[in-house]
Amino acid sequence: MTLSSTETKAIYTGDGSTASFPIPFMFLRNEDIRVLVIDGDGLELSRSEGTDYRLSGVGEQMGGTCTLAEPPEAGRTVVISREPALVQEVDYVENDAFPAATHEAALDKLTMICQALAEKLDRALTFRISSAVTGVNLPEPGPDLVLAWNGSGDNLVNKNVVDAGGLTIPLPISQGGTDADNPAEALFNLGFGAAGLTVAGCEDEAEILAAIGAEPADAALLKADEPGLLRAAYGDEVQAHTGADLSGLAVARNHVAWVLTGASQFSDAALPYDGTYVFHVYPGGNSLSLAASYKSDGSLPSPDPGAGEIRIAVEQYNARKTIVSLQNVEV
Repeated sequence: MTLSSTETKAIYTGDGSTASFPIPFMFLRNEDIRVLVIDGDGLELSRSEGTDYRLSGVGEQMGGTCTLAEPPEAGRTVVISREPALVQEVDYVENDAFPAATHEAALDKLTMICQALAEKLDRALTFRISSAVTGVNLPEPGPDLVLAWNGSGDNLVNKNVVDAGGLTIPLPISQGGTDADNPAEALFNLGFGAAGLTVAGCEDEAEILAAIGAEPADAALLKADEPGLLRAAYGDEVQAHTGADLSGLAVARNHVAWVLTGASQFSDAALPYDGTYVFHVYPGGNSLSLAASYKSDGSLPSPDPGAGEIRIAVEQYNARKTIVSLQNVEV
């Protein structure tokens, strides 16, 4: 008998209904056949004869059949290979007749062993035929290490990914990354917390401003001239005051709403810190004059008692008070 084919392995794809698969090569013993089923995740599951499958066609020149107990599901792969034991079991007795069939069977087995070894070598990493490199050995596996060439370039060693010049994914913060694989987690890892997660989910600038409270729901309130709207816009920031003058007022906010109860003077008021203060004066027909202690550029209009609001901006710097703006706002 001759072996004219070098085939030693067959691969099939499961469909959920087919259970019998051809073995397109000769095998001398059932023990020489190895059957694997590969699942969808690439895990190789070894199968046992008699329990998981049965064989037919042993010794047949054209091969045989492997029948699985359960049809492989779609997405699974069946691998059938011939891997004869690496032993020599033929014993020649001196002066006996030459057993031609036994001798040929032994040669067939040796050929099958060579073919199985050749199939494994075809799947192994080798150097090109022109290479002069020899004696290369794989180091023992280590957790979170990668294979790399040593400093001499003549053998393989284990190296840390960073030491080998590589990057881990996700990239740690210590290496300039975010240690995350999505924008929300990256913002959180970089210390933006809940605000960062909120901003990451916004699609435009207006949505971001609204999410972080950077602008009121109705931005027109800040531009309104009506006293009622101004009070609503400044909300808790406004300090209310009622009276004919500023005496007795302890300024605590940078916005003061002052309702005049009679003719008055915008007198010198103690301001707690340097900065700009806005006085929203509602004259109600009462006249208002400006104290000489306030500096100005001389171009300010006179307060109008008929205005709905007299808006006065005062700037204090190093105890020097300057009226930087005076606006008579109509109702």
